[in-house]
Amino acid sequence: MLAGTLFLCQPLVDFLPIAFRYFQAAGSTMIVMGGHFLPRALVALTFGALLIHASKADAQAALPAGMSKEEAFGTILRASKWERLNIQVCWENPASDDAPYRSIVRLAAEDTWQRDSKIKFEGWGKCAQDTPGIHIRISDEGPHTKALGRFLDKRPDGMVLNFTFASWSQSCQKTRDFCVYAVAAHEFGHALGFAHEQNREDAPSECRKDAQGTTGDYNVTKYDPQSIMNYCNPIWNGDGKLSTLDIEALQTIYGPPG
Repeated sequence: MLAGTLFLCQPLVDFLPIAFRYFQAAGSTMIVMGGHFLPRALVALTFGALLIHASKADAQAALPAGMSKEEAFGTILRASKWERLNIQVCWENPASDDAPYRSIVRLAAEDTWQRDSKIKFEGWGKCAQDTPGIHIRISDEGPHTKALGRFLDKRPDGMVLNFTFASWSQSCQKTRDFCVYAVAAHEFGHALGFAHEQNREDAPSECRKDAQGTTGDYNVTKYDPQSIMNYCNPIWNGDGKLSTLDIEALQTIYGPPG
């Protein structure tokens, strides 16, 4: 996938070394998008996801960022929550011929995560090295983010999106606009700190075999089979729409719109 980035198989283990929690807090993780298109064996690099027993309440009040003593399965990595609600977005390598697809990405972010919360994505211009916020690179590879939430702040190529599908997921060439939209909606969930729903311990066993990337450490809602963040969703990427529980989780963490 991303050049120079090491990919490892992420085994389903009961516990990972405690030392790895510090790498996780630093945001040194890769999230790979495309449960329906990527090979099962290809999973993202993760330096941590410490699994600690805790309560399994269906819904919990939002807690401050910090090291979790809770079970490391859930919807969000709490330390990755953005401390600001206005989040800059910029493009590393925009070109005139990809302007329509960049507009689709912006629409996807604004129609989903922004519309249903207090989050506002701003900017959308060309990145400079010190531009704050989410840096997006356009590349014909599996879409992914290098970390969750605020750990993407100013990170070069922090999010990778595919507009051509010439090499990766070639079937998307037939429905390019939809694929760009749906994939972007999923990846912006990661950009706000939300992890893959199928990683949760309370997910069905047939879904947990698709566990991929960093797991969360806070169960915001009960398990959601319709989540846009769930590879086990029978509708690919939730048809590019947030589920009812996605919106509940989003508003718990970032507040309702208005």
